Amino acid sequence: MAGEGNQTVKQVCVTGAGGYIGSWLIKNLLERGYTVNATLRNPGDEKKSGPLLELPGAEERLKLFKADLCLEGSFDSAVEGCHGVFHVAGPMDFTKPNLDDFVVPAVNGVHNVMRACIRAKSVRRVIFTSSVGAASPMNDKGEFTQTCLDESCWSPVNFIKSHPTLSAWYVIAKTLAEQEAFKYGLNNDIEVVSILPGLVIGPWFTATNVLTSAQAILALIGGNNEFYEFFKFSDFFLGSIPIVHIEDTCNAHIFVMEHTNAQNRYVCASDSLSLKSLKDFLAKQYVQFKNSIKLDEDDGVERYLPVSSKKLLDMGFSYKYHLPEAFKETMDCVMKNGLLNVGAE
Repeated sequence: MAGEGNQTVKQVCVTGAGGYIGSWLIKNLLERGYTVNATLRNPGDEKKSGPLLELPGAEERLKLFKADLCLEGSFDSAVEGCHGVFHVAGPMDFTKPNLDDFVVPAVNGVHNVMRACIRAKSVRRVIFTSSVGAASPMNDKGEFTQTCLDESCWSPVNFIKSHPTLSAWYVIAKTLAEQEAFKYGLNNDIEVVSILPGLVIGPWFTATNVLTSAQAILALIGGNNEFYEFFKFSDFFLGSIPIVHIEDTCNAHIFVMEHTNAQNRYVCASDSLSLKSLKDFLAKQYVQFKNSIKLDEDDGVERYLPVSSKKLLDMGFSYKYHLPEAFKETMDCVMKNGLLNVGAE
């Protein structure tokens, strides 16, 4: 989309097309008239490829490619001829308990995607999907050094390693992969811009994305303990729970791709609140489930460090959704799909 302060980007590549952000990003790009090359580990898996190929505009302007984060050269065909690349793909298999299961594919994926961009010679800008988890205001001693989380913060990898959890491995992988992307861009004259979303919630349109959006919310309402640990880790390590709707997440990706002056990192979170405040919100909004909301010994303690997306807003971006609407759309989808099996009052 061309306009003041914007650049025209006609053909783009989206990695990780089968994921929650990747699938929605493709949907939004097609709606805006883009031609999209999208990568999947297995395009023959109809559970992942089918919903994408049924999107409006997909028949004319969407092409699927097979690619693997750890396979050198596998992104070349997908990136060829593209003006922009959205590198969304990243390790999300939380059944794998080791740090290397997250870091190796994340960093190798950056290497392989960036090398494909260099060889293509047509790519103007790469948008890297990072996470607010890569921007903790903590230092290596576990002390908060700022009064808010913003783009100037880089998560202390050595300190995180001392808290061995799946959440920690994910954060380390995102931090190292984002840093690697910027190094490649600097050394090869390719613009790299990163988006750091908070917890991405909202509806989904593919069966494979159900866990991504729903399980995090369900974990607060008597759900999976591993997913609940994500909230505990975020509350401890970031100082709050940053939240953003899936549509705003995708709009932010496209916004920084199109905006001529976009550069470096952008935190993307419409709201942030403490874990205690989040539970209080859920109890008030969904009274029928309040007796099922997980409680901790320290739930009476209010810890809160704000998250700032001022840099993104100052450039002209605006959020369409905030906490009540974002949670409503998620819960509507949860209820529609019969995923909430806890007892109501």
